[in-house]
Amino acid sequence: MMQQIANFIVDHDPMMVLQRTHDTVRYIRWAWNKDHADPIDEEELRLFLCDEHYGNLTDEQRAFARQGRDKMRSVYAELCVRLLQSEIMLEQGMVPDISTYRSVFCTEGGDAPWMLDQAG
Repeated sequence: MMQQIANFIVDHDPMMVLQRTHDTVRYIRWAWNKDHADPIDEEELRLFLCDEHYGNLTDEQRAFARQGRDKMRSVYAELCVRLLQSEIMLEQGMVPDISTYRSVFCTEGGDAPWMLDQAG
């Protein structure tokens, strides 16, 4: 449900839609080009992402682009949820700073020492 709300927020902010589309194109091009000899055309990809009836892509490229688009929608939804969570937790004094938040909830990239069994 939160991811649906987050996608709704992104979908109704033109600047966020623009940024997500830009990031999606960059991600799909990188992922495709690293494994294929023929690079995917950026302009054709942009056309396809705007309307699947356009863009001169192969069937394989279309399927790949759909998967990449869906992955980036999920990433942006997660991003919105995390941003909202961190802001609310900071605002309510549940965590003292963003570094602590990251160390608790973003363990793969946290930058503050935190041991849950030693907390409190």
